[in-house]
Amino acid sequence: MSLLRDRINRNRNNVDIGLDHGAQAGRQRTVNLDGSYNIKKITGERIDFDLYHWLITTSWNKYWLTVFLFYGFVNFIFAVFFYLAGPQNIAGISPTDNINDFMQCFFFSNQTFTTVGYGGMHPTGLFSSWLASMEAFIGLMSFALATGTLYGRFSKPKPNLKFSRNMIIAPVGEVTGLQFQLANQRASNIMDLEATVNFSWVDNTEGDQLRRFKQLNLELSKIAMFPLSWTINHIIDEQSPLYGMTEEEMKRDEIEIFVSLRGFDETYAQTIYIRMSYTWKDLIYGAKFQKPFYVGPDGKVVMDLRKVGSYDLAELPKKTIEIGGGHAPFEIEGEMLDL
Repeated sequence: MSLLRDRINRNRNNVDIGLDHGAQAGRQRTVNLDGSYNIKKITGERIDFDLYHWLITTSWNKYWLTVFLFYGFVNFIFAVFFYLAGPQNIAGISPTDNINDFMQCFFFSNQTFTTVGYGGMHPTGLFSSWLASMEAFIGLMSFALATGTLYGRFSKPKPNLKFSRNMIIAPVGEVTGLQFQLANQRASNIMDLEATVNFSWVDNTEGDQLRRFKQLNLELSKIAMFPLSWTINHIIDEQSPLYGMTEEEMKRDEIEIFVSLRGFDETYAQTIYIRMSYTWKDLIYGAKFQKPFYVGPDGKVVMDLRKVGSYDLAELPKKTIEIGGGHAPFEIEGEMLDL
């Protein structure tokens, strides 16, 4: 009972963001750099594949490659059927040799599939007419599905934010702060952008290895407009779970920072959501971000997206505190230990 009470007390000030609390060794980052979850799902179904979802979410290169391969494959199959049924059953084809006859059947299949119908070729035999009717139906349905998925891809809000490759521990006055930087790579306007940052670490208390989560207080959690860059800053003070942690301790506890952004995109007229995460491998201890924008000769502000995330190494502030009476002062880089 006391063990359960201790666990509840440890979790009282934590948050649950819907991720696993396990602390398995060798575990990769939870959120990929593109915002997708680094999670493999097994449904147990015989065919574990959702074609529509894949066509909506896959890359443009894979999408167009799939469409063209499907178009070519269907026309090739029907060209084989038309050829086996006899090219003489298609008016407009003058039989010469096998290759030319098959190519003429293939071109006729293309016209039937797209319902173009130039008038130069048309089926004359009963079986060829049935094949043409079936292909025309498949063509109409295929183009309807392709149009729907194409519209779904264009209408789906897809923000293009650039995050700094690293998060840094930076000097902020006499204290330090955990910072990362982001900017909008598109000309679209994002309004009322709000950030939520959660800190995750491996808790080894009493040999109970669990991953804990705690929401970080931000110096500024919401901005009304987002035309330039935004450096999100968490002040490491006495209320911060990072207070007193050294770089070695951050690596030992395998810290991971989860970023969730929400804003209104004027182009899509919809609310957009963006995810990102940083691990201890992305941490630069003792740095300061460079300003990625400047005023040009004509007085116009220039936003250089190439400089988003660029940083210079910086010395962190040091504090000296007394430990007990008459003891030598104890100095720590960054923040004081929570004694």
